[in-house]
Amino acid sequence: MNRRDVLGATIATVLAPTVVRSLAARESSRTRVVLLGTAGGPSPKVARAAPSSMVVAGGSLYVVDCGNGVARQIVRAGFALKALKNIFITHHHSDHNLDYGNLFYLAWSAALKDSVNSYGPPPLTEMTKRFFELNDFDIQLRKRDEGRPDPQPLLIPHEIISAGVVMQDRNVRVSCALVDHPPIAVALSYRFDTPDRSIVFSGDTRKVDALVNLAMGADVLVCEAQYLPGIRKLAEGLAADPSRVDAIYRSISGNALSVEQAGEVAQAARVKTLVLSHFVPGDDSVPERVWLEEARRSFSGKIVAGRDLLEI
Repeated sequence: MNRRDVLGATIATVLAPTVVRSLAARESSRTRVVLLGTAGGPSPKVARAAPSSMVVAGGSLYVVDCGNGVARQIVRAGFALKALKNIFITHHHSDHNLDYGNLFYLAWSAALKDSVNSYGPPPLTEMTKRFFELNDFDIQLRKRDEGRPDPQPLLIPHEIISAGVVMQDRNVRVSCALVDHPPIAVALSYRFDTPDRSIVFSGDTRKVDALVNLAMGADVLVCEAQYLPGIRKLAEGLAADPSRVDAIYRSISGNALSVEQAGEVAQAARVKTLVLSHFVPGDDSVPERVWLEEARRSFSGKIVAGRDLLEI
């Protein structure tokens, strides 16, 4: 090795830790989006978990919707439950809120120290109260036997009935829009603005201007997607009486976005990346290429077919 090679190797050795620390710092400051569950509907699926997504910013977890198994999905994604900071519920269908209380409770059992603020439509406050009543026996047991603090003051619900700014901290500014998901009176879409990214979560909704306006210019739109021919087959499978197929089909398809409409919203809002999620059907009976082709009919930007634990 000549003198130049030796000098180069020495410089590389000296600078390597600095480069690694710089890359690590940059990575930790980057806003991350993780899809925790990508199947629509409350029934368990083999390949996909129930609806939930997560924004990771400043070392804190901001969870959007709490479908069944959300706490385990967070752990599977490699994050600590004790980093939970905020919970956002888009609407009160069971596939979106079933594990709301459980997520907080499991974080509390995993050394959560700081308070968690939750946001969503009414009756979020009453739901929170009743969750603690349901689990009072275990709470008292763990307080007494394990010396744990009372969890109830740590979960602070905030009910939302109008559009606007939801919350803001040093990591993120969250705003919401009122959308249309009949027969539910209050359904919400959320937008997260951080120093480096803007991310919108549609929740469940028909195609409405409020969602387009909320998503305008966003970096990422995580949007529900229904494939109508697949829903027809789904309705046929769910109907005990063949005469009910049409009613079930109308009920499922009439209150949420088709995959092509998801593309229309993304195009109108001029978002950079459309991430399809909350798939209905969510059993992988529809190939990924079909979801992408349907969205491509109406959106010219980047399209991602979501899957569980995918980081955007």
